[in-house]
Amino acid sequence: MESIPLSDLAAIVGATVGPMLLFATAIMRYMHVDSTKTRDLIERTGKENRDLIERLRTETREDNRETRDLIEKTRDQVTDARERLARIEGHLGTRPPPEDETQPGDAKAA
Repeated sequence: MESIPLSDLAAIVGATVGPMLLFATAIMRYMHVDSTKTRDLIERTGKENRDLIERLRTETREDNRETRDLIEKTRDQVTDARERLARIEGHLGTRPPPEDETQPGDAKAA
């Protein structure tokens, strides 16, 4: 078997290892840039989501407040209508039949 001089061996190792190192460096750089972009995207999206959640909470609070106000207004209107009806019934001398009494002809009365 023929021996290879050390100077030729260095060239062979350099020709083999050099492209591998270049490829590994290029891949590491690509991964770094990609991870930086991903991290920025995650941070931006997180901030947008927090802002959206806060805005929705505020809108929900306002909607709940409006709903409570409408419910109170409706209750007040119903109370006023009941009071007016009671006054009219009192003025006319009529009153609704009690709910616990049975109606004439009811089968339960027998």
